[in-house]
Amino acid sequence: ADDPVQSLFARLDLSPEVWKKYAMFDPSRKYTRNLISTDDETYTLLLLCWNEGKFSPIHDHPCDGCWLRVCQGEIQETRYEVNEKSDSLDMISDESFSDSHPAFIQDSMGYHKVGNPSATVPAVTLHLYCPPFQKCKMWLGSDTKASEPSSAHISNFSEYGVKSSDQMFAVNMI
Repeated sequence: ADDPVQSLFARLDLSPEVWKKYAMFDPSRKYTRNLISTDDETYTLLLLCWNEGKFSPIHDHPCDGCWLRVCQGEIQETRYEVNEKSDSLDMISDESFSDSHPAFIQDSMGYHKVGNPSATVPAVTLHLYCPPFQKCKMWLGSDTKASEPSSAHISNFSEYGVKSSDQMFAVNMI
């Protein structure tokens, strides 16, 4: 069964002229979340800007799924599944995407971390979350037990092309 959203993402014209007004980087952060559009009920469309050599923590997606499309540079995605016997997260795949490559993940496919493996080129990705969410689970260290994630309250670095004053994440233990 073809995914109509992924098919649409693959066909989008994502030349820099289309997205550059939303592309806001901050060298003090691993990446920034820049809101392009949302209806606060069914979807959120974000442009994520990745600094060189920086990665997200391992995290879940408390929604029906996340579609991703590379706009600039290269992105590395490492997926994990819960090993209940050892209470750990075991790596199940490690892939790199570039050249407008679309990708999709939902929790039934595992958790993941995403980042920019390049030491010299910033990366930009378009993300669609359906429906939107304000919190997710994160695993902050390689020795973190699968059963002991942190909870992240998510905010955006910019909204509709204007920089926000909020912090990107406030992390609390569950």
